[in-house]
Amino acid sequence: MTIFSRSEMDRRHELIRDQLRAQEIDAVIATSYPAFYYVSGAPVHPYGRPIAALLPLDGEPVVIESFIERRHTELQSWVKDIRVYWDYNPTPATDDPRPPPASMVHHLAGAISDLGLDGKRIGFEEATLPVGLYRAMAQAAPAVDLVAASDLLDKVRLVKSSEEIALIRAADAICDLGQQMALDLIRPGRSADRLNSQVRTAMAEACFQDHPDMPFVVHADVGLHDDKKRIIHSEWATWGPTDKVQPGQVLATVFSAWLWGYSGNVERAIAVGEPRGRQRELFELMVEMNEKAIAMVRPGVRVCDIDKRMKALFDEHGLVTPTGTGVGRGITSYEANARELKLDIRLYNDVVLEAGMAFSIEPHVRENDVIYRHCNTIIVTSDGCEVDSKVPRGVLWV
Repeated sequence: MTIFSRSEMDRRHELIRDQLRAQEIDAVIATSYPAFYYVSGAPVHPYGRPIAALLPLDGEPVVIESFIERRHTELQSWVKDIRVYWDYNPTPATDDPRPPPASMVHHLAGAISDLGLDGKRIGFEEATLPVGLYRAMAQAAPAVDLVAASDLLDKVRLVKSSEEIALIRAADAICDLGQQMALDLIRPGRSADRLNSQVRTAMAEACFQDHPDMPFVVHADVGLHDDKKRIIHSEWATWGPTDKVQPGQVLATVFSAWLWGYSGNVERAIAVGEPRGRQRELFELMVEMNEKAIAMVRPGVRVCDIDKRMKALFDEHGLVTPTGTGVGRGITSYEANARELKLDIRLYNDVVLEAGMAFSIEPHVRENDVIYRHCNTIIVTSDGCEVDSKVPRGVLWV
């Protein structure tokens, strides 16, 4: 079973080729997890075994990967030319052993020659390719002119297809379930380990029931942590039975899911007991900023202008934030250090919004280490945007 239709993969390849033609590049080599996945249609986490997808201006792509990845790539991708290496050599031969990077480069150089690309201009991911691997590629194919193409491969992923949006929506629905369940379960005295376990189990069961043909990852965090163990953006457990819900807390809850590696996420600040005074003021300010940011989203708006407006609101209230207003949705992965950076809502990002782009909106207010944050996936439409969550977005308390 392929993950994406042949027409979807042809669409992607044509988008990339349009960029190659415009920049007079004859082929491109995708070596990062998200770019390889986007070009090949198969999600492969290298984990010490380098990967490459070679897409020529004319002709079919070639995949180079470890032997252990072959079977699932054959099932999940339309690519027919799959060249594999063993952990100790390009072939099963045990004489003259070589490590995986040397074997990958050996097959890549062979594919370049087979496709008639010797002496041509070939793009590579200069932003993520290790220097040692770049040097090995340049040495193995000395006639090739390697040119920077990270920007090219990042930009073509910005506008999501209907098939990609469907995966993001499905992942968000799993997160909605987790978030609503947390609102129902969080009460004073309940422990973090029990709450997280209950919600995560429910999210996993929903994946099994609604998406039995998809691999998934689910992440549940009700916002209770031992600060001495706190690790951000990790699957490590940093809570336990001694971390319990206390009256007066504001919990920054986080629920994330990945279906076929496409990310969904829903987050809510939840007060334990009705918030009053300064707590209420900050909570209401966060909600106001969220709604104002969402209202700005429409085709033609620059990403940086949304973040600029939020930063101005922080200034008006004498507050600062170390982060931006949102992050890109799509092919993301903690383990592969993969983000849709071109859609991060940041002051330096001048990407202009188009229908089909997807990212989070999550301006958060922080004071005395208490975080007030709501977060939703926003999908840009032809005349505005859609918030891809059904969970209430106001001042929430239990």
